[in-house]
Amino acid sequence: MKLIIPTLLFGVFAAASAIVPVRRDDSLLWPYATYRYWVQTGRWKEDPQDQLLVVKNGNQAEETTTIVTFSIPSSAQGHTCKLLFDLWDRDVSTGSQQADVFTATKPTGATFSANDADSAASLQTVSKETAEVIVQSRNEHVGRIQVTAPGTANWIQSYHGYPEFACPAGQMVGFEFVGVNDQVTIRWDIGVTGPRVQVL
Repeated sequence: MKLIIPTLLFGVFAAASAIVPVRRDDSLLWPYATYRYWVQTGRWKEDPQDQLLVVKNGNQAEETTTIVTFSIPSSAQGHTCKLLFDLWDRDVSTGSQQADVFTATKPTGATFSANDADSAASLQTVSKETAEVIVQSRNEHVGRIQVTAPGTANWIQSYHGYPEFACPAGQMVGFEFVGVNDQVTIRWDIGVTGPRVQVL
């Protein structure tokens, strides 16, 4: 009996430890929102799961860029942040496999009136004028990435110290990804792969 009880207890503890969920790295920040923007029409969609996100194919009606926002916590004050980008084998990266990266000065996107009964729908397909609020927020060109699926982005061009930057603690930060050359398609699993910010 003395041998059985410790064995049973060990089994219980092992089972309990096995069901403890794996925690994400606390230093990693995942996107607050992701916007797919159709360049020609000005239409945009928030958090477009399972869609191509960055597209250049010669058909202007299909070409899109993607803006990703992050909420930087106040605890990041005084820290350096780093923009990461990874794809899994189930993601897509074809053509040039490259995207230019821009900062966004108004990354929270468009706003709408609380009295607008169609506000939920309008957030999915807003007017060109409203959508341009997002695109006109494009600020500095901070670099160019090349990424395969699967793979980790290689910064083949970088400016202003990127992919590292001073964490704007307590603020929203945004980045726009724009396809490079005539043919490129990139898709990631929003909130799982693609862009993330690491607080160093």
